[in-house]
Amino acid sequence: MDKILRRQIDNVELRSVNEEERSVEFVASTGSVDSYRTRLNPAGWDLSRFQRNGVIGYQHDIYMSDDPDDVIGRGEAYVEDEQLRVRVFFEPADLNPKADKVFRKIQFGSISAVSVGFTSDLGHWGRKADSEDPDVYYYERQTLLEISVVNIPSNPDAVKRSIEEERALHEQEREIQDPEEKPAEQADETNIRLTIAKAQRLLAQNNIKQ
Repeated sequence: MDKILRRQIDNVELRSVNEEERSVEFVASTGSVDSYRTRLNPAGWDLSRFQRNGVIGYQHDIYMSDDPDDVIGRGEAYVEDEQLRVRVFFEPADLNPKADKVFRKIQFGSISAVSVGFTSDLGHWGRKADSEDPDVYYYERQTLLEISVVNIPSNPDAVKRSIEEERALHEQEREIQDPEEKPAEQADETNIRLTIAKAQRLLAQNNIKQ
C-alpha cells in the first residue's frame, strides 16, 4: 500500500457555515508553498476516490481506530480558482455526539485546523531551470483519501526531516543505479547496496511520525 501522507493546511479559510445543513465549507489546499516546504499542485488532485467515499475524520484516527464515531461526517471536494475546496457535512448529534461537539467547536472558533490525507502519485524536487526552489518538494499529482479536523497541527520539522531522508535515499539509489558500465565483479556489491538503500527507505517511511 502507498504511504499515506498528511498535511495540515496553513491559515484555513472557512468560507461558510450552514447551521441547518450542519455544513462547513472551506479552502482545504492552495498552490502555495506550505510550512513543510512542499507544494501541492491544485490541478493535480485526483478526487475520484474521495468522491466515492468522502470520509471526514477526526485527528486522522480513522486509520487505526475501530470506533465508527471517529468518522464525523462526509465531504464533497472540488477544485476551483486553483484551490481545493471541501464542503463538510457533520453527522447529527443523535447519531454521533463527537461530530456534534467538533461542529460546535468549529462554530465557536476553538478548533479551526484541518489536515488532508493523500498519496503521492508523482512529484519532484524543485528545478532551478524551471525557476523552482530546489529545497521545496513539488507534488505534481496526488490522490485525496480523506480530510480530518485536528486539534493541533502535525510537526512541520518532522515532515521536513522525513522529506530530506527521502531525498537522500533517492539520490543514493540514483547513484547506485548509474547507467555507466561497471565491472562484473562489482555487480554483487551494487545489488547489495541497492537492497540496503531500499530497506533504509522503507524503514524511514515506517518511522515517520506526523
